[in-house]
Amino acid sequence: MLPIACAVVSALFALASAALFGAGDFFGGLAARRTRVLTIVAASHVIGLCLIVVVAPFMADTFTTGDFLLGGLAGAFGCVGIACLYHSLGRGPMAVVAPITAVGSAVLPVLWGVLSGERLTTLNLLGILIGLTAIVLVSSTPGHVGKVSRGLVLEAMLAGAGFGGFMIAIDATDSATTPWPLVAARIVSAGLAVILILRSGGSPIPRRSDGALGAIVAAGIFDMTGNLAFLLAVNHGRLSLMATISALYPAMTVLLARTVLDERMSANQIVGMVVAIGAVGLMVGG
Repeated sequence: MLPIACAVVSALFALASAALFGAGDFFGGLAARRTRVLTIVAASHVIGLCLIVVVAPFMADTFTTGDFLLGGLAGAFGCVGIACLYHSLGRGPMAVVAPITAVGSAVLPVLWGVLSGERLTTLNLLGILIGLTAIVLVSSTPGHVGKVSRGLVLEAMLAGAGFGGFMIAIDATDSATTPWPLVAARIVSAGLAVILILRSGGSPIPRRSDGALGAIVAAGIFDMTGNLAFLLAVNHGRLSLMATISALYPAMTVLLARTVLDERMSANQIVGMVVAIGAVGLMVGG
């Protein structure tokens, strides 16, 4: 495949992962209005595990223990990210937590990619910087933000680092084993989520009376397909660029909230979406 064609294909996969992650967050947020967050995490991850187990034998060219273990490591990083994200959202304003987490999930893979020898053009670097700015803008929420503790900021940063660690570990796997690493990642994350909810006296099975089952199923499907799209993106492209594009996922959450729930978009979010388009263009064209 020609370099420019490969860059376009990888960018499309990364954009798809951003859209799918954003949709998963939207439906997860809807479900959180009706039932416990831990129930949503446990149930949606089990659903994602069932989905990827079904398709893995038909997609993968081979299976290796090394890549399977790397997938498990990615799942552990992902668990750290999710746990810190939800805990920090419960402690402080989303206007602080969301941008820090989203940017952190991109910055760590970018640094890892550059330090690992990825060669980026000036336009690529400019695209990454503009993309990080777009992430902050589309993640922002209107309203006054009061005093924010240092602990909250550090926890949001740890959440971003967890998601970034997931991306780095998944990128280290071989394309021929796709999507077996995601199977391992979901076994780890779903297992830990189920253990936590059982220890807290809850149930990983959502109650029909809560009316959240449909949203939980959608969240599980969108999140897993987003992971698969990201894995395909890094199979074809550079981690630093793909992670930045994928981290634009808040844009889809905001668009769905505007379309489905009729929530207003702030001026910053609108500008951020326009800026994001230019950033992707620079990362692909550079």
